[in-house]
Order: sequence, then structure tokens, then C-alpha cells
Amino acid sequence: MSEPQNEEPVYVVNQKRDGGMAMVHTPECRTIKHQVNENIREAYPRWDYEPVGTDGQDREIYEKTLLFDIQKYEAVYMTLSSLWASGLKYRTCSVCKPDIPERNYPTPYSIEAAKLSEKHLGKEFIGWGVLERFTITGLLNADGSKNIMVDTEFTDGVHHRFSPETRLEYPRPNQKR
Repeated sequence: MSEPQNEEPVYVVNQKRDGGMAMVHTPECRTIKHQVNENIREAYPRWDYEPVGTDGQDREIYEKTLLFDIQKYEAVYMTLSSLWASGLKYRTCSVCKPDIPERNYPTPYSIEAAKLSEKHLGKEFIGWGVLERFTITGLLNADGSKNIMVDTEFTDGVHHRFSPETRLEYPRPNQKR
């Protein structure tokens, strides 16, 4: 499987089976080359016991055979936006050190842009910065429908106009980014 071609950078995600945190790698990471190359390997052999019959005293006789498990290693590719949308808790690989924020904390608060209030001023919104001011404007169209716009200003003079349904996220208290 070749790496998907997207505009966003793509990462390889290994998710723990026990529900723990996932690990995020760059596709060039040397620790996951077997997944990127889709290696097929024979894993450790295991002994398998099969009943082959019974004798007159109803004792089962087992035949011992050596079996090999076959594993196919496959990389799971995700963009940063799809990784965030998945809600997975993850940490970054200490070998390839992808330049993305870790998400090893509870899911951040999420709010629709139209529901911003004064209590959100001064909060750092993930991906945008600290909210310094906002304006919610509603216009009545000629046909009687409403047109709502949410104009925001974040730190460093970042201005953006959101649709009212756009979800913005900010970290929970004591949550590191």
C-alpha cells in the first residue's frame, strides 16, 4: 500500500489494542518500516494440540503439531485533521518526533461559533490562538431568511469569519497542549 497523496502531511498511527494511547509516527520513521513496506512475516511458532481419537477408557489422545502464525504488517495512514476528528488519545514517537501537538489528555471542550459568549474571551482555541474579541451579526434577507456571521479576532491579529455551525475547541482546565 502506498502512502496516500494529500495536501496535508500524512502520519502513521499505531493504536494499542487494550484501549490505551496510540502512537503517531512519520512515514519515514525507522521503527515502523515493516508496516510501511507491508512486510509479511512468520511470527513465533506455537504448539497446537488436536484430539485424534479415544481409546477404550475414553482417554483423549492429542497430536502435537507445530504451527506458524502469519502476520501482515500494514500502516494506518491519517492526516492531522482526521486524527483529531477520530478523538484518539495519542502521543508522538520519540524516534522520528513528528511536529504535532500530543493529545494524551481528555477531549477538549467544543462549542459552536454562534454560541460564543463573554466567558470565552481570553481562552486559547486550538489551532487559532487566544480569543480577544468576537462579533455575531445577523442579517435578514429579502426572502425572510436569516444570515448569521461570526467575526472573530485572535492573538497576533488573526481575523476569521466563521459560519454559525463551525465548532471551535478549547482545552479543559489544567489540560496541557
